Amino acid sequence: MLLTTLFICVVFGLVYADDAIKGPLPEKFPPPEKCSACHEVPQTYKELSQSAHEELRCLDCHVPGAVQRVKYESKDCSFYRLGYHEKDGNWIEAAGNEVCLRCHAAKGIKNTAEKCWSCHMSQDGVDKIRILKDKKAPPTPDNIREIKEVPHRSHTFKKHLGNGIE
Repeated sequence: MLLTTLFICVVFGLVYADDAIKGPLPEKFPPPEKCSACHEVPQTYKELSQSAHEELRCLDCHVPGAVQRVKYESKDCSFYRLGYHEKDGNWIEAAGNEVCLRCHAAKGIKNTAEKCWSCHMSQDGVDKIRILKDKKAPPTPDNIREIKEVPHRSHTFKKHLGNGIE
């Protein structure tokens, strides 16, 4: 009986651990300008700060790299991973439109098969994401471990003017 109970607890713990991953508490999120400085995405920061979503911080929508390294193999880590922060301190990775709908569902917007960002975040150009060896040191050439080039998606979050959807 004791072994059965222990086995169930371990299995449940592993299943739960696979769904939830630890991340920083919301009050510890860095401001977008700090993310932009190290990741060399000033265009993204400028777009976000001038959009209807100017109050968002990067980690409101993206799973941080340190969290990804714990859960995924290096080849699977990407800033395109989406997630959101739960009150209990765990990141629950969102799939598809869930990351947008966690706020926009309250406005009556329904989920669709098409990804929200395919219309609201147009793709244009390339971002160079710098990954530092030592995050506490400045982003000098000697401190850059890797530079990833990724397609730039506009963070202006364009509206559909004809139907009032934001």
